[in-house]
Amino acid sequence: MKNKLTLFIIIQAILIVLLIWLLTYLGRDEFNKANNQNNTKKTNSYIKKENGLDFVVISKALQINSGIKTEKIKVATHAKTITSYGNVLSMDSLIEQKNKLNEIKNQIDILKNEFIRDKRNYERFKSLNEDNKNISDKALQESQVAYETTKFNLTKSQALTDGLEQNIRTQWGDKILDMIKSPDKNNILDFLLHDKARLIRITLSSNFTNDVPKEISLSLIDNPSDNFIAKYLSDAPQLDKNLQGKTYFYVSFNNQLRFDSRLIVSVSQSNFSNDTYKLLFIPKESIVWNAGKAWIYIKTATDKFIRKSIDTSNEDNDGWIIIEDQIKENDEIVLSGAQLMLSEEFKYQIKNENND
Repeated sequence: MKNKLTLFIIIQAILIVLLIWLLTYLGRDEFNKANNQNNTKKTNSYIKKENGLDFVVISKALQINSGIKTEKIKVATHAKTITSYGNVLSMDSLIEQKNKLNEIKNQIDILKNEFIRDKRNYERFKSLNEDNKNISDKALQESQVAYETTKFNLTKSQALTDGLEQNIRTQWGDKILDMIKSPDKNNILDFLLHDKARLIRITLSSNFTNDVPKEISLSLIDNPSDNFIAKYLSDAPQLDKNLQGKTYFYVSFNNQLRFDSRLIVSVSQSNFSNDTYKLLFIPKESIVWNAGKAWIYIKTATDKFIRKSIDTSNEDNDGWIIIEDQIKENDEIVLSGAQLMLSEEFKYQIKNENND
């Protein structure tokens, strides 16, 4: 009985060993397949460090399967519309200054003639007085007083003219002052002073990099749909206290505009590169946001990508304009799939932190 029990146990042990061997033999293909898939998954997407930088490595097959697409970064050739503000200036003070200037100039013309006359009289009286007192000392003194008084009044009037011209220059600029001083007729000045046109002071941001536009589009703040055109006249010498930037004078031949009206200014600025720096266009589809910053992925090899931050201070209608620096023209930027890559990058980092 005891021998039979021992034999049964031996047979049972042999059967268990055979069963384990059979399961191992039959399941090896499935195990290898699962192991290969796991290895493939690991090699399809992971982070690789090089020179202290993290690179996202994604196989070509997974890029195609995930819809990851790239394109070369181009030099910016877009134009964007910059909105600023302006106001319609009253001409009352300029009219008053012009009339005062003309009045003083007419007075100077009279004084110049009187000065020539009084100077001649004084020189003649002086000569007669020196010639055996053919004229009295009192008459000579009176002619000298008249001459010096006229000379003083002439000098005073010329100083007033200089001061008034300087006031006009300070308030209205050299261009308008030259118009007022010129003896030739000026149609623009006539239109402004006779209520047939409006002088508009606009402010453009200091970031405006193009030449001052010859024409601008304007609209009233309370009626932005009603647009009209104004033409460049000159730089404006005074700043608008309510706005920051450079100021310019424009003329509109719309005499229905009320003085002191506030206006919206629309100016087109082209984002073209120049000799100083190169501007690049970053399409909005390629941007991913993280930690309050905008990021893009640059393809550095067939299966390797690096994440870089960009400056978003210069927004365009379809993306952003940046200055070429660490990001270069013709770098391959991820246009589609950047969000997936960001998720994959941070998922891997979280696994590393957990030693998973």
